[in-house]
Amino acid sequence: MRKSMITVLTLVLGLGTLIAACGDDDGADVRASGEASGSGSSGSGSGTGSGSGSGVATCTPVGSELIDEADETVDIDLLDFAFSPPDIEVAAGVVTFRATNEGENDHELAVLPGGGEVPFIEPGVPDEEALADAGAFELEGFPPGTTCDATWELAAGEYTLFCIVPADDGETHYEKGMAGTLTVT
Repeated sequence: MRKSMITVLTLVLGLGTLIAACGDDDGADVRASGEASGSGSSGSGSGTGSGSGSGVATCTPVGSELIDEADETVDIDLLDFAFSPPDIEVAAGVVTFRATNEGENDHELAVLPGGGEVPFIEPGVPDEEALADAGAFELEGFPPGTTCDATWELAAGEYTLFCIVPADDGETHYEKGMAGTLTVT
C-alpha cells in the first residue's frame, strides 16, 4: 500500500512539474506554428538554446531546418525593456538570430514585416488578428539567463522588432519601449 501511494504521489508531482514547465507565454497567436509568413519571410522548426525558467518554458527555438543554410548570425540581447542593438541590418537570405535574455523578465523576439507600429486594440492588448494578417512571426518568450536561436529566411524590406510580453503594470514590453528595427537589404 505504501509503495503504491509513493508511486501515485511521484506521478502527481511529475505531472505538476510538466504542466508548470509548459508554462504560459504572452498569449500571442502570431507564433502559433512557428512559421514566418507574409512579406516574403518564411521559416519554421527549432534551433538551439538553454536556460532556466521564470513562468514560461525554456527556449523554444525556431528554424533548425534552416540553420545550416544561414548566411549570417546576428547576436541580439533582450533587456528590460530594449533590444541591444536596437537597429540591425542584414542581407536578404537565411539569418540566424542568437537572442540572449539579459533582463530580469521573460522576453520574446517578434518581427513585424513592413515596419511601423505594432497594432493595439487598447493599451496592453495587442491586435493579434492584425499582427497575423500582417505576417508577424516570432521566437516565443523565454526566461532570463537563456539564449535561444531563431533562423528565418528574410526578404528585403523593413521590419519592426518587438516584444509584447505583458508587464506587471498591464502594459506590454513594447509599450515600455522594447522595439527595434530590422533592415534587410
